[in-house]
Amino acid sequence: MKYWDRLKNYFYRRTLDERVKNLNVKHNIINWNDAKSIGIVYDSTNADNDTVIAGFAQRLREQNKVVEILGFVNDKKIDTKDGVTVFNKKNLTWTEVPDDERVEKFVAQKFDLLLGCFIGENLPLEFVTRISNARWRVGAYVENKTDCYDMMVNVSGKTELPYLIEQTTYFLNQIKYDS
Repeated sequence: MKYWDRLKNYFYRRTLDERVKNLNVKHNIINWNDAKSIGIVYDSTNADNDTVIAGFAQRLREQNKVVEILGFVNDKKIDTKDGVTVFNKKNLTWTEVPDDERVEKFVAQKFDLLLGCFIGENLPLEFVTRISNARWRVGAYVENKTDCYDMMVNVSGKTELPYLIEQTTYFLNQIKYDS
């Protein structure tokens, strides 16, 4: 890793640790049926992801769930999309920390469930998932990112978003509470 990347990562991590230290969120396990409000964060750079997330969100709304979506676009041009709140590289600090009112509004919401619908490293979205006020955070398993989520889903090296959504839904449906 280059010196500049190490420096950037150091300040990213420092900012993240400072924000997390000031959080007062009680994380509790929740299953699919009991989740009434769901936040979804995803990489909106690829238009195919927009289609997948829009269809998924529609299915959730048909189940009477309140759904909010936040997408990250990895460029400096696109800052609006229909039906989705997005932020882009213009809305990041030099350390890739989101610095945008829309992001702050999203992370302040007390979702029952936050779904990290992205696979692989994405520092802006990882920051959002880590500082979210959501009751339960779920996303793809990455060995060195276990602090981002309360539950991680192993996607076995697959990179398809529909597969992650299918597996996440399956495992959240499997959660049973003790009586």
